[in-house]
Amino acid sequence: MSTRGPGESVRVDAPREQYWVALRNGDRASALDAVKRMHEDGRTHLEIIDEVLVPAQERVAGLWLAGEWSAEQQRLATSINEGLVHWLCSFSPPPPSDRPLVVVATVEREELPALVLAEALGAAGYRTTVAGGDAAAEDLLRQVLTRKPRALLVSVARASSLARLKPLLGHVRATGIPVVAGGAAFGGDPQRATAVGAAAYAASVGDVLALLEQLPRRLPPATPEPPSPADLEAAWLNDFRHEITPYVLRALAARHPAPRRARWWAELEDLVDHVLGCLAASLVTGDETIMVEARDWLTRVLEARGAGADLVAEVWELLAVPLRGHPLARVHLAGSAAPGGATDGGQTDGLTTV
Repeated sequence: MSTRGPGESVRVDAPREQYWVALRNGDRASALDAVKRMHEDGRTHLEIIDEVLVPAQERVAGLWLAGEWSAEQQRLATSINEGLVHWLCSFSPPPPSDRPLVVVATVEREELPALVLAEALGAAGYRTTVAGGDAAAEDLLRQVLTRKPRALLVSVARASSLARLKPLLGHVRATGIPVVAGGAAFGGDPQRATAVGAAAYAASVGDVLALLEQLPRRLPPATPEPPSPADLEAAWLNDFRHEITPYVLRALAARHPAPRRARWWAELEDLVDHVLGCLAASLVTGDETIMVEARDWLTRVLEARGAGADLVAEVWELLAVPLRGHPLARVHLAGSAAPGGATDGGQTDGLTTV
């Protein structure tokens, strides 16, 4: 039984609802006002992040996946959430200067999962800094080498980012700095993390804290291995995604009358590019289930936007054309199109995306 009176319940719940309405409307000022009210009512910054902002972001992701929100609405809401996590983190007392430093990094545009992880680590007494986002991988590597942290924690939400991560982690591992990886991109599979060069995989903040206590301060330096044939094909894919994606769109436009009037067309460029990134990730990890999950995910996204069931098959067919001369990529692509290859691994964009 609650000890809170009816009036108190309204005071607690009203700012949360105000926050969601502000997020839905893309209203930064009202969102900030709602968070300020929650903070003034006595909620700690971590409670607001865990109980309000993170669930709101998951709701945003679900609405986008269901086709109820546009990509632009999702990006704006995510930007508001990220800004308010930054603001709330300013209330955290700095950890003692003698505490270990941990760099929390992401290779993705959206930084929210990395920000939330960094704040949780700060609350546990670690000094943290967030690196990456729009910064180039070389800048992230330079920061790690200059600051020499206790560990590098890599947060990855999208499987399409994994291939870009592998060369970076190879250089970090050469220094002996422990790398811990986590995020929805790994699908709960530690082998994906170790395949891209992480020393360990963490499924939760608790796992991260345990690993920071268990891992040696420095691992034996590992010389980066020469790229394998799969790595070379993945690198080629990432280099030419900007040409392959337009090719697929031009071919689909020629096949479909007035495609620009269809709901699915507006987001198709980003969707195809994401699938290509997943194909590169499948190659560098040797995990063909990434492409099975990507196909399921694309099917759900396109069907929610009114596309016919055969559109995904058309995308797969068109992607195979520029992959001639890249046999491993064609195998991974074809394997995910095999009958019975689908799983229920559709994940949403944002915090939990394929």
